[in-house]
Amino acid sequence: MPKQERAERTRLAILDAAAAEFDAYGYEGARLDRIIERTDATKGAVYFHFPSKLDIAKALVEQKYTNWPVIVAEVTGTGLRGIAAAEEITQRVGRVFATDVRVRAAMKLSQSVLPPPADDNPYDKWVELIAVFLVQEIGEGSEAEATEIATVAVHSFFGSYMIAHELGRLRTLKEDIARMWKVLAASVKERQAASSSTQ
Repeated sequence: MPKQERAERTRLAILDAAAAEFDAYGYEGARLDRIIERTDATKGAVYFHFPSKLDIAKALVEQKYTNWPVIVAEVTGTGLRGIAAAEEITQRVGRVFATDVRVRAAMKLSQSVLPPPADDNPYDKWVELIAVFLVQEIGEGSEAEATEIATVAVHSFFGSYMIAHELGRLRTLKEDIARMWKVLAASVKERQAASSSTQ
């Protein structure tokens, strides 16, 4: 195996081991010696790639943010629009949360030792994204209403994830997301009906 490929495999093994450690114990409770034990790599190899526990944490958080644009591009590429597109994106993100320990660890880290800067809040970006699809559903000129509903959707989605993770039932997150969108879609229809009756 070429040296560069072997080094990359070691680096990924370290990230996987660290992710499992952070997911289980949080940043403060995570221990480098346990991370090293999980990798089957030498202490020197681990420190070669990541000089400190914080460096590993930063690498995991940075990697998390590269996942979402790919999912959004895939869903928009299918031609889905409106609530259908918004639900599909959140379902795919939920699937990543349920199956990818690196992303779960990164979420935990971004809520503790590595919070996002105040002027670059990822939750606000999610609201902006979901609002675009809701405008498609509700109609032009509904930006304020779409943003209001998108805010509820984003808060509900991430809240559902955090509760499911804490209770150890990530396998049912898919149903939680579907339930959330069923309620929100009904709310959108009710608002549309009320608006039509007053015109």
